[in-house]
Amino acid sequence: MIWIGLTGGIATGKSAAKKQFEGLGIPVIDADELAHQVMQPGQVGYQQVVSYFGTNVVSQSGDLNRSALAEIIFKSIDEKEKLESIIHPLVQAEVQKQKAYHQKIGTPICMYDVPLLFEKKLEKQFDRVILIWCDPQTQRARLKARNQLTDEQVSDRIRAQMPLSDKLPLVQHCIDNSTTYESLHLQVKTLVEKLKKTVSL
Repeated sequence: MIWIGLTGGIATGKSAAKKQFEGLGIPVIDADELAHQVMQPGQVGYQQVVSYFGTNVVSQSGDLNRSALAEIIFKSIDEKEKLESIIHPLVQAEVQKQKAYHQKIGTPICMYDVPLLFEKKLEKQFDRVILIWCDPQTQRARLKARNQLTDEQVSDRIRAQMPLSDKLPLVQHCIDNSTTYESLHLQVKTLVEKLKKTVSL
């Protein structure tokens, strides 16, 4: 099985690319979805987050108030690293379970969608890494519009990740998602065809 890391930057369109890969029959394990699961009320991750950050990150419904939590971690590297130290081991344990399942059933290509792939130095785990890239101006505009953020909040979130320009030389495949959905689809389809040929050799 080819084990591929799928990464990008905030608002570069990685989720859209993920859907494209899945639509072409490539299973994608999603780090954000797993992180969401481990932070549900009653889960160990939730209990640890509330114990450390306090009840001010809990909404009236009892779920985590992700906006309040985001404001804390994007203002402090130490707090961000603390949150990641809680969530990361729990997510990694589940990823390994799902990876083992796909190996067992003979899945030829499987991806792990992980935003902080390079930040967490996970690149050596993968046979290949795909970067979903877009130009900085497009990234800022998308993030500001999508999350209704101020310019300062946009800058905080982008600074919290490794620059895309630093990730680019480290990957085997790059998909430019600066323009249209149709362009993204064509690039994903071409790459999937290339990967499938590699598997069949």
